[in-house]
Order: sequence, then C-alpha cells, then structure tokens
Amino acid sequence: MMRLNRKICCIFFFMIWALSLKAQTDSKELRKIRLEGPAQGTQFHVTYFASDSLVKRSEIDSILKVIDLSMSIYRRDSKISLFNQDSVMHIEMDPHMARVIAASFRFNKLSSGQFDITIAPLVNLWGFGVKKSLLVPDSATVYQAKQFVGMHHLKVSRNRLVKKKRGVKIDVNGIAQGYTVDVLADYLKQKGLSDYMVEVGGEIRASGTPPGQQGFSIGIVRPDDNNQEDIMTAVVQLKTGALTTAGSFEKFIKYKDKKLGHHIDPVTGFPYTTNVLSVSVYAKTAMEADALDNYFMGMEPLKIIAKAKELKGVEVFVIYKDKNQTIQTIYSDGFSKLFKN
Repeated sequence: MMRLNRKICCIFFFMIWALSLKAQTDSKELRKIRLEGPAQGTQFHVTYFASDSLVKRSEIDSILKVIDLSMSIYRRDSKISLFNQDSVMHIEMDPHMARVIAASFRFNKLSSGQFDITIAPLVNLWGFGVKKSLLVPDSATVYQAKQFVGMHHLKVSRNRLVKKKRGVKIDVNGIAQGYTVDVLADYLKQKGLSDYMVEVGGEIRASGTPPGQQGFSIGIVRPDDNNQEDIMTAVVQLKTGALTTAGSFEKFIKYKDKKLGHHIDPVTGFPYTTNVLSVSVYAKTAMEADALDNYFMGMEPLKIIAKAKELKGVEVFVIYKDKNQTIQTIYSDGFSKLFKN
C-alpha cells in the first residue's frame, strides 16, 4: 500500500539483534516470538517477548486486511479508491480512515500546507503513484494538476469525507503506514505484552527491551556514492516511541540532469530540490513521525533541526550533502540520547 517494497524505501532500518538471549527471569523464561509477512506492498515484522505465543500471524493479517480495505490506493475495492473516483463526491469513513483524515488536517496546518493528502494527482503525474509514467511533465501539465490539490478542497461532516471539487483525489501514503504500525503496537499492548517492536516498511515503534538488553537496536544507514553501497552511520536504542525515515536517494527521477526525489511540493507541483538525503524522526507515535519525516524532506537541514525543537517530544537525525557534495549528518540535541552506548 504505502511503499512498493523495502528497496524503494528511501532509507533502510536494520534491526540488530543480540545472538544470545540468556537473561534470567523470575518465573518462565521469555521466548522471542517473531511474526512476519507481506503488508501494504512491503513487509511487516513483529517481534515480542513472552513465555507463550499471545499473538498469532493470522491476527496481524486480519488487522492489516481491514486497514487495506480502508486506505490502500492499490486496492480497487478500498474506501479510498472509491472516494478517488471522479463520480464520487463523498464517502462514509470507517474509524481507521476517520483517524487518519483528522490527523492529516492537523499536520497540514502544522506544516503550513506542505503536508497535503490531496497531492495524489501530482504523485501520479510524476510517476510515483499507482499509475506509472515514463514522461516527465511540463509546467503547463503540472499547473493543470495543481488545480485539484489543496486540503481546502476537502471537508469532514461528522463521519463523512466530502469533496468540494470534482476530480480531487487523496493519497495517505505519507501517514497511513505509520498509523498501521501504531494500530499493531496498540494491539500487542492490549494483549498484555510490554516488550515488543513493530516494523512495517522501515517504520518502527517499540516498547520495553529484549531480555538482557537496554532497548531494541536499530541501525540508520546512508548511501556511499563511491561503492554504491549503504554504510551504517548510527545505531539507535529504542525502548519507547517510534522511529521513521523518509529519504530521496533511492526513489527518484532524472529531470534536466538533476535527480529529483519522490517527495513533491504541493505548492509548486514539482519534487523538492534539496540537499537532504534522509530524515529520521523520533516521536511518540509512528503516525506523527511518518507525517513529519515527509514534511521535513522539503526543508534545509538547519531548518529541520529548528522546527523539531518547536515540537514537543520530536527529535531528528538528518543526512545531507554539503556544498562540496560530501555526505554529512546533523541531529537534534535530544536525538543523541537515543544512540546506543
């Protein structure tokens, strides 16, 4: 649903597990239980520690199916696909869609319009959506598509999502995968689990720690232009909250001898031109981190740091190229507390 596969994700998270889990427990020894499978065009991984199997793969699959039927732009039978038909002007939202739409309006306001789920026509035009295009659009075509972009074209009336203009389409890929992670994490918590990590397509939320560890270890990598490989640049130890990443160095197009990433400015209609390669965001929920990492991709490194300082409980790690095209990193003060000792 959100990203075609992990290779197309703009940054990779590698979970680094200890080879031995021999910690002593008061009663039964905890088992590491790992569930994984396809989800939303990528993969999900759920890991938890318990003396018994409290959550099964079928339960996770069931939750993912319900969310897909609500918001997958890749399923013709989903609610969002129905809403995106030109002949449909409103739809009754289910609880999942209602929560994501409400959050989308909040982040649209927070970002002064830079986070915008009505960007779907532009995403498709530039070849990053369901419909692939090999042609780079000209300015006139971009301008035409922009006429359908803007959150002011939407309104919510009770549990109904309404278009104010025919032709408006929405794409919640910039927030719904993080929301999915939160739904799965909350489900594990409801089942009585306290030590777990949920990951969908590189978006992560964790609680507690593996036995004998100080948190779940997660690596952040950056590209190596010389060797065409990824280099581990930092390791985070996560025991509460979420960590997500948006990036530009893997999914891009060539435009006038420039590489343009898949994050599109809803104001100009063109992909952002930025020296930022990736932004990793730590926040309380994966939905918040997911929305913010997309927003931050349109900003310069120092402005990202400054904006993060304004937001409660938000920390950032930025990988960018300086004026000499050398890869550099910068991070907020609070992010340094997440590094593995």
